[in-house]
Amino acid sequence: MRRLLVAAAVLAALGAAPPAVASTPAPWCGVPDSTDRLPDATAGFAVHVLYVRPPDVADRLSFWAPRFVGDVTAIDAWWRSQDPTRALRFDLFSLGCATTFGQLDISNVLIPQGAGDLPEAFSTLRFLLAGRGFLQPEKTYLVYYDGPVGQPEGGEICGAGDTPSAGLPGVAIVFLAACEADSGDTFRPVVAVHELVHALGAVAGAAPNHCQRGHVCDDPDDLLNATLTGRELEQHVLDRSRDDYYGHSGTWPNVRESRFLERLDSPDRTPPPAPTGLTATDAAAPGLVRISWRSSRDDIGPVTYRVYQDERFVIATTSLSTLLGIAEVDTSVYEVRAADAVGHLSQPVAIRYRLGLGVVDPQGRLVRDTVRPPAVRGVIVRKTGRRVVLAWPAVFDLGGVRHYRVGIGGRTVVVTRPRVTLASAGLRTSVSVAAVDRGGNVGPTTVVPLRRLR
Repeated sequence: MRRLLVAAAVLAALGAAPPAVASTPAPWCGVPDSTDRLPDATAGFAVHVLYVRPPDVADRLSFWAPRFVGDVTAIDAWWRSQDPTRALRFDLFSLGCATTFGQLDISNVLIPQGAGDLPEAFSTLRFLLAGRGFLQPEKTYLVYYDGPVGQPEGGEICGAGDTPSAGLPGVAIVFLAACEADSGDTFRPVVAVHELVHALGAVAGAAPNHCQRGHVCDDPDDLLNATLTGRELEQHVLDRSRDDYYGHSGTWPNVRESRFLERLDSPDRTPPPAPTGLTATDAAAPGLVRISWRSSRDDIGPVTYRVYQDERFVIATTSLSTLLGIAEVDTSVYEVRAADAVGHLSQPVAIRYRLGLGVVDPQGRLVRDTVRPPAVRGVIVRKTGRRVVLAWPAVFDLGGVRHYRVGIGGRTVVVTRPRVTLASAGLRTSVSVAAVDRGGNVGPTTVVPLRRLR
């Protein structure tokens, strides 16, 4: 985990500093909601903002939301000033607001317990939020935590941030009880973007100026210097020499290439269309389901497909189908969305699949039978003179069996009852039998060898 340390001497000196101008509170058009509201107005990998508090802290979102909007507005302007070809993508929700970041999707989250003391606070908050559903890999979470955390002597930890780990997404946390976060607007936006850059992958140990657990030491005004200087955001720089974490030519992580940044210099500015034809069928192997869809084509480059099972990301693939393990429940929701090479995402398409039946509606009613009927079992052969009668127990299929397909050499006979009578003289090969359900799905073929027919 990377942390931002503020020395006590710096805080004391800051008392006589002029008011900050980096972040100016601005109207927020949202209403309190504890979820990540969908559909996203931002079509791509994005930074989602959360206001988080424990049970013993009053809800102050009305006070904080305009300041979060101000922070994000300042961060956006500062980042573009540092690199006119890139901008952080923030998660927006259509709110009919006059300003872009007035539409910031801010989740108002009450957690069941406090974060505890440092250094456990970061991990505690990360896991508590994951339990509330904030664990999408397409999101990096910017968390403003409005609660106490124990602080070390001789300084304050203003925030913490780390990259995705153990299936959990990247998280950046600003501790609102520290570093004068609620009495001024100087530190808070610096802390927020500092921790966001940590969450996006900086700074690797291979960087030439790496120091102090994920920071750099070549310039005190570098955004990822380990200690705050008391200067506002406009006076910081994004990787001074472009050799440590942003725009470098090394083999270690380069934040400039993050999918969470919009490529302002790229002709690819729109997301690919959503895949069509999504369906789910039973697979040949037990315990598996096959999810398939038709292709989506981006206007610029290649497309990958991101597949989800019951709101959990499972796999990214370039194929048009994938095999997934069947969940413990008999009905699951499967989603697929297309992603282009620069981090744009289509809207998801979804289906609900019931094991043994097919695609169903939210009430469990069959929409499309996509499951093959079982194999025909226990075929009995009875020979009577010039005739051979084949009979078998009726196959049970949740969607209903339409008929049975009987293959004799190169021809096919269709019967609606579980029996068929064949002329002995015409039997020169084995006979196959398969059930066909009302959805047109053909079950496994059962073969009756020729030796049983003669």
